[in-house]
Amino acid sequence: LLAKIYKVILFLIFFLSSEIHALAKSSNKIVVSVNNQIVSSYELKNKIKTTLFLNNQLINQQNIDLFKKQALQQLIDYKLKKNQVEKITVPLNSDLQLNKYLTNVSNKYQTDISGLKKIFTNNGLDFELYIEEIRNEFNWQKLIVSKFKNKINIDEREINNELNKFMKEQSDLYQYKLSEIEILLNNDENDKSILKEIDTQINKIGFERAAAKYSMSSSSLEGGNLGWINSKSLTKEILIIIEKLKIGEISKPIIQTNTATILKLNDKKTLNVSNENLDKIRQQIIKNKTNELLNLHSNNYLSKIKNNALIELK
Repeated sequence: LLAKIYKVILFLIFFLSSEIHALAKSSNKIVVSVNNQIVSSYELKNKIKTTLFLNNQLINQQNIDLFKKQALQQLIDYKLKKNQVEKITVPLNSDLQLNKYLTNVSNKYQTDISGLKKIFTNNGLDFELYIEEIRNEFNWQKLIVSKFKNKINIDEREINNELNKFMKEQSDLYQYKLSEIEILLNNDENDKSILKEIDTQINKIGFERAAAKYSMSSSSLEGGNLGWINSKSLTKEILIIIEKLKIGEISKPIIQTNTATILKLNDKKTLNVSNENLDKIRQQIIKNKTNELLNLHSNNYLSKIKNNALIELK
């Protein structure tokens, strides 16, 4: 008899906890609908709190209000990307990239992925939503590669000519350690306001935190860090701007068709070309130019999807 009573009590506890959980979920407000998907108030709060936490900012009302608009835009982009990723019939496996990324984040807290999950839980953050957004971003990148790789044409002869000309003109190769903040432009008066807001935040919270907060580039996950880039892999426009910067300085917004990019020069160094493997340099140039074109296709494709999407604020 006692055993039966015990089973009944366990069932009731499980049933009630499930009902409470379901009730909590159902009480979530819909903040915005994106085609056939929604962004809930729970997702928005978690996005804001997670970003503030990972960037060592206080989770207070002032910071929440400051980041709310940007977080909502990022979630809208996430839903649009997710919708496209889910249309792919062949499964996209991003587990290796995801684990590598989570390991890097965990290392900052001197723990492993399991420990990182506990840190999230202890701070009232939804770890599953966090990793799902990162996984989706990796899958989106793979989607862009598969969709546009045949449209990426890199003229290796031109690159070889550049290298040969460079070898004749100078003996040294410069490398720049860069960070970026990249945003989409609406091509209206709001662009000036958001750029002014970003400039204010850079001065207030630093470039890395501002990148995590505002940048639409995947580099935002690492505070905008692009690592070391060879001078010959940069466009002439970008190189002219970078050459004028001192270490630690930040460029003015570089306006392109539908994006604005702000660059920070973290460091620079000179490499002796005679000690470098020119084939590796050539491949790096090709890789960087390919990524540049893929990012352009990614931004244009997302803009096209967004323009045709039904986005309703609730």
